[in-house]
Formats: sequence, C-alpha cells, structure tokens
Amino acid sequence: MQKYRRRFYFTAVALTLAATALASGHKGPAYEGPDAPVPMLMPGTKIPLKLWETEQVADGVYAFRYSFYRTVFVVTDEGVIVTDPMTETAAPILLDEIRKITDQPIKFLSYTHSHKDHAAGGEVFKALGATIVAQSQCAANIEETKPEHVVPPDITFDEYYKIELAGKSVESFFFGPSHDNCLVVQVINPGNLLFLVDIANPPDGWTMFYNPSPSEDRIWNMENFFTRLQNLVEERDIETVIGGHMSGSFDPETGRPMLMKGTTGSARVVAEKKALWMALIEVAEAELAAGTPPEDVPDVVVEKQLLADQINGYDPEKMRILMRRMVNLSLTGE
Repeated sequence: MQKYRRRFYFTAVALTLAATALASGHKGPAYEGPDAPVPMLMPGTKIPLKLWETEQVADGVYAFRYSFYRTVFVVTDEGVIVTDPMTETAAPILLDEIRKITDQPIKFLSYTHSHKDHAAGGEVFKALGATIVAQSQCAANIEETKPEHVVPPDITFDEYYKIELAGKSVESFFFGPSHDNCLVVQVINPGNLLFLVDIANPPDGWTMFYNPSPSEDRIWNMENFFTRLQNLVEERDIETVIGGHMSGSFDPETGRPMLMKGTTGSARVVAEKKALWMALIEVAEAELAAGTPPEDVPDVVVEKQLLADQINGYDPEKMRILMRRMVNLSLTGE
C-alpha cells in the first residue's frame, strides 16, 4: 500500500507544481530588469529554487530555465544561436541573461515545435535581426492558427537542418509526428547534447504523463519516432539529454517528492520512454485479444493494476484515459 501512496503523493505534487505554472500563465511576477533580485519559483514554500536561472552545460552552451520550462542557447565568436524563446514573458529575461554572458549578436532562433508555451516571445530576437528557423509543418501551423507572440519562421526545412557558427552547432531532426506534428529533437555541440522538449524528460522515461489526453500526441507514430531517435542516440554516441522541463522525483534518503534541479540527465530516457509507449499499446492489445470488450479494457487494466509497478507516478484515472486511446489505436490505427 505504501508504494501506491507514494505514487499518488508524487502525482499530487506533480499536479500541484504544474497547476502553479499553468495558473500563472507561465508568467510569474513583473520583471524588474537584469539587476533586480530574481524572485523565488514558489514563494512561501520550502523549495529553494529561483524563478529563472542560467547554467553552463558545455563550452559556450547554456541552459536557461524559466519556471518549469527550459531552453538552450549557444554562444560563439560569430553570434548566438537560441532554441525556443518560450513565452513573451520569459524571452526578454532570456535575452538579458544572454547579454550577461556576451554582446555577440543573436543570429538564429530555432523552434523545437509550434506550441506557444515554447515558441512564443520571438519578437525580442527578431527585432535584433535574428533569423528564425522551424520545421515546415510548424510554419504551416503558425500560419493557420496565428498564435499570439509566435513569430513565423524565415527558414523552413523538412527533415534536417544544421545551424553552425564558429564550429558550434544546433542540428534539428524531424522523425515524423509525435507530441506535435512538427516537433524536432536537437543535437547541440560542443557537448554532444540531445535537447528534448515535451516528448521525454530526464531522469525517468517511465514517468506517468502529466496530461495523457492531448490529441497532439500522435500515438500511431511513437514507435517509429522513438526507434529513429534511439538510432540517432546510438549513431552519435549521445550520453546526455537536456530536458525541456524541470522534473519531479524522490529524495533517495527521505523518500519524499522533490524537484530535480539538475539540467541534464542520461540518454537512456529515450529507450525508457519508447518502452513505456510500447508497453501501453501491448497491454491494450492483449486485453482485446483475450476477448475483453473495448469499452471495458480501461477498467480491466486498472483493476488488474497492469504496469502499476513500473510507471512512476502511476495514476489510475490517467491510465484509463491512456487505455481508451490505446484501444482506439488498436481498432482504428490512429
């Protein structure tokens, strides 16, 4: 019973943290400039994390975290490459953090996907002359939906694009629809770092999804996506992942939930996340093959506690949602 209480406690904490970020619109208090003290992420709690911070992760490579979101920028002698601007609130702070490190011009802004909680705020970089790069379907999404504060790209690509300045680079790879219909993964050098946003997050790929219901998760292509991503990890001998979000875990000494302050984690998260998706699909297919009516599969899987011991933060209601989606995938192919 204690392990289930631990899972539910983890889930409750994760939901509380997510709700805090979402309720604030991913904004936080008014920004008072680069010389003002940095506010705390969750004032009034014992969580000693600031609302934003910048960390060097390789030679000229920096990770910037605002709230529970993270992006990356690369400083070179020929200019700066920025990945996601995140939001209209975070982007000006990101720019000021870059300016604390270098006065080199912002040459490129490279979106990982088109969702506005990662892609908004590019105006501050575009105003400085940055060239914006995105996968071609992202450009179509932005043109169609016109999300506020998301600047359309100047350069688009289909499967691969490399931005290189002074021997440092950001490479974008598109492996088909996944969390978005245009999400890319990025390999950043120096450091041989894999930047993953929304699709998998260290330290654990077997973590229950924050929201299992979004239609933008193209389940039908997850096996292909993660197979190609794992091939990239192996071909490039990638060991380290930068996650696009701050993660929750447990304190190894006390067993209490905690926020993972560390920016990087093991690339094994890719294989783990693929294994989770495959296990969910296989569980649903096995129940259908055993003759369980499709409408009963979610309740039966939860009653049997299938995968409950393997999924960190297991939540029966989320499992029911996931099983409805897996059943639909098995019956319709989508």
